[in-house]
Amino acid sequence: MLTFVVPLQSPGASNDWSVVSKLAIRCLDSLLQQTEETFAVILVCNEPPINLATHPRLTVIDRPFPLPVTREARMIDKWDKVRAGLVAAREFAPGHVMVVDADDCVSRQLASFVGRHPHAHGWIFERGYLHDEGSSLIYLWRDGFDAACGTSSIVRVEPSDLPTSVEGGRGSNPILRGGHTKIRQEMESRQTPLVPLPFPGAVYNLATGENDSGRGVQSWHRKKGLLEKLFRCRPLTRRIQHEFGLYNISGDWKPPHA
Repeated sequence: MLTFVVPLQSPGASNDWSVVSKLAIRCLDSLLQQTEETFAVILVCNEPPINLATHPRLTVIDRPFPLPVTREARMIDKWDKVRAGLVAAREFAPGHVMVVDADDCVSRQLASFVGRHPHAHGWIFERGYLHDEGSSLIYLWRDGFDAACGTSSIVRVEPSDLPTSVEGGRGSNPILRGGHTKIRQEMESRQTPLVPLPFPGAVYNLATGENDSGRGVQSWHRKKGLLEKLFRCRPLTRRIQHEFGLYNISGDWKPPHA
């Protein structure tokens, strides 16, 4: 079984809570459209997003996490929320866990794929899409997607791997210790290496006005001149929108839940 853990920033740390809410609901819609029902979604937040609907596979943990006032504090807040989500995920262990940033989208095939490989150590997302909010184009990152995007790994866990309390920082849990930049090395050190996911697993959404990257794909192109080497540009088709639940938050179309 695959459990998605989604940490959501607080309204007080947002530039525009209504935009953060729309992005979070799109993210949750993306998760909830999985093609089979062997999954759970745990949203951890100070306050649920505006207009959040209930769903039988969605658990919401809302508690008064301290308001972060610096970038470093924002990262601490994120990992405190991930830890709280992992405590709740003990209910579904042994199984697989995936941390999902609340403005990203994922493939609707993930739960089905994990269900076919229940004993695998997990997967790293070497390939994925980058998308500037509102753009009609999308970019395929062919190698090293996990180094840039926090929504980029799935890890198998036993109950003993997961924290029992929301207190205690990152502790020994590989997900908390590794983050998205070091989870590959962390799992290799435990002799439980992650293997590449054999298809693009997520969309890293940029230029939303709320994510910490603060940059869009086009600004990376102008500043570094590496776009053609690192990405493949293609139209944002209905097929890709359907696969990842990537609807325009300013538009009317939304993907149906599977």
